[in-house]
Amino acid sequence: MIYGILLGKNPELSLAELLHYLENRSIEFKILHVKENLCIIETDIEPSLVIKDLGGTIKIGEHFDYKELIQTLKLKEKIRFGLSVYPKNKKLYNQLRNEITEMLKREKIKYTFVKPKFYGTTELKHFEVLKRILKNDGTEIMVFQDEKNYFFKTATVHNPYQFKLRDVGRPVQRVIYSIPPRLAKILVNLSAKPGDKLLDPFCGIGTILQEAMLMNIFPIGLDKDPECIKGAETNLNWIKQKYDLQVDFKLIQGDATKLSHYLEKESIDCIATEPYLGPPLKSKPKKHEAEKMLEELEKLYIKFLTEATKVLKPKGKMSLVLPNFFTNEGEEVKMDIEQMAKETGLKVLELVGGKMSIVDADEKQMTRREIVLLER
Repeated sequence: MIYGILLGKNPELSLAELLHYLENRSIEFKILHVKENLCIIETDIEPSLVIKDLGGTIKIGEHFDYKELIQTLKLKEKIRFGLSVYPKNKKLYNQLRNEITEMLKREKIKYTFVKPKFYGTTELKHFEVLKRILKNDGTEIMVFQDEKNYFFKTATVHNPYQFKLRDVGRPVQRVIYSIPPRLAKILVNLSAKPGDKLLDPFCGIGTILQEAMLMNIFPIGLDKDPECIKGAETNLNWIKQKYDLQVDFKLIQGDATKLSHYLEKESIDCIATEPYLGPPLKSKPKKHEAEKMLEELEKLYIKFLTEATKVLKPKGKMSLVLPNFFTNEGEEVKMDIEQMAKETGLKVLELVGGKMSIVDADEKQMTRREIVLLER
């Protein structure tokens, strides 16, 4: 089957997640086309199940021939449909809308056309599709425009309300330091598959662990702070009950630079974690300040990575967040992960398209997250 995938706000990272998710599960696939936040892929998946697992995918649509549009709309006495054109192209959007509605009139089919709520756009947002179309047994048509137009019938969309529930709806909050569920899920998918034993050595209140549990991955969390361990236990028990999960979990109060004190040698399938990224910053640091912070942080990372190689199984993967700074002089200051990996017996893996790391950050973030994937 050929699918059209609308990728999230960080398309590179979203594509990397999708491809590693499929590879880790030994699902065959072939990338047919990638442009900006659009991906066309040939594979055998169940879209509604896959989109629940992915943190960076917004919509999944099934390919169809435009000549078969009427049959694709599932003819009834009255149909409800919407249209999204990517990238934005008002002329094509209006042309297709007119063509489709004229076809329906000729066939004497009653219809309701769902317009985007956001003025001037040529796309329905995922939450609009969820609430205004799919919940009313309607159909969204996605059009990916390039040298030719590719047509897809939306099969499923990302549900932002579930992510919000697992973020601000859980019992224990740690606003400043918690990783977003979106990114936590991406980290899990880069390194893990169902049935794995996953370790987060800087687990905080358990965000990465909860996303692993939702995918039938056994999570082990470790943190130095006893309050974090207590909060993680509360949150993980809540997620088990909320989603009726059968997966258990394990929590350890301890030091990530001494992992082999708590865990058996080569007992962990994979690691997904965001270590300490340094003190919160209110403004962009100067270059020398950023370099000084990284010099101190590298000591922690080297100790942790050295211990991680002891508990990871051979060929075990680690998805890791590194601190990355864009200074007020306009320069990027980052860790030399290639050298750090070499020193600790690890190998840096390609994420996607030759990229060995991908930065994930909003414009206002002073400390940026740099994502890497390592292998023992």
